[in-house]
Amino acid sequence: MKISVVIPTYNERENLPILVDRLFKALNGFDFEIIIIDDNSPDGTWMVAESLMLKYSGKIRVLKRPNKLGLASAIIDGFKLSYGDVIVVMDADLQHPPEALRSLIKPIEAGNADLVIASRYVRDGYIEGWSFWRVLVSRIATLISHMILPETRSIKDPMSGFFILRRSIISGSSFNPKGYKILLEILVKTRPLRFVEIPYVFKARKLGSSKLNFNEYVNFLNHIFKLSNYRPLKFALVGLSGVLVNLGLLEMLIRFSLNIYLASACSIEISIVNNYLFNTLWTFRNRLKSGFIKAFARYHIAVALGAVMNWAVFAVLVFFNLHYIISQLIGIFLGYLVNYVLSEYYVWS
Repeated sequence: MKISVVIPTYNERENLPILVDRLFKALNGFDFEIIIIDDNSPDGTWMVAESLMLKYSGKIRVLKRPNKLGLASAIIDGFKLSYGDVIVVMDADLQHPPEALRSLIKPIEAGNADLVIASRYVRDGYIEGWSFWRVLVSRIATLISHMILPETRSIKDPMSGFFILRRSIISGSSFNPKGYKILLEILVKTRPLRFVEIPYVFKARKLGSSKLNFNEYVNFLNHIFKLSNYRPLKFALVGLSGVLVNLGLLEMLIRFSLNIYLASACSIEISIVNNYLFNTLWTFRNRLKSGFIKAFARYHIAVALGAVMNWAVFAVLVFFNLHYIISQLIGIFLGYLVNYVLSEYYVWS
């Protein structure tokens, strides 16, 4: 079994020699290669990488890209360059300890897994040196991925950047990576049936500076929406069409002299039918598992709970003297979230 270690780098000249030295010790006895992909680092990381390539002749290969094209795309380029049956993905900043690799390789060696994720969030895994807010942001990102991408829900740390996979699970898959979180795309597009999470300690950075910034948060959200085939946006547009159906039908029925209360009830029910059909045929296409009628009944429950949340938030905020329009808008947004989450987890699970 040949192992390829793919390491994307950008301004990591101080860390890279330490990492490579530790990798050679950690993988002693294995047939392995190291692929370093550098985005023309201003600090000359690529030159350090090339000197290491000469030092460890035949074990290290280096790809210098013309400019900063992103971590995830660097990893995909590393996949293309690698020869190993098994591929390791890890960062160069020493926050992913090479010493953990032996425990990560074991499930693949034993034939028990196709993907092994080094996890910060399973039992005995944890993070060193992060502030409360950094941990909170990471947890929220994980929650968002679980909510929007069902392929990630059985994994506690789908945001991990440290993992090992068999080449066979990515063969034939086409990736369009953006930002840092390539594992999300692998999970969505390959849907590995056999995976394991192994705890590890995410180390504090000692040298260099973090590359995480506001643009990466935007890239993450953009990537999540794209991987979901824009389901949250489609769901919102379908909801808007339901509002238009509701109001238009209400006006028409009243003009035909139908009792106003009965007209309202009919309009609400037809708008629910409208939303259910469009969501089934468009938003959650190919996700109907429980049967058309059963899912329709479940959708009524989701809509009812979303409406209760909308009204409850409105009532509380108005009680505290917030303007009724603002209160209603906040209620609508939170009601939408409840409706969407129930639709993902309950109606079209």
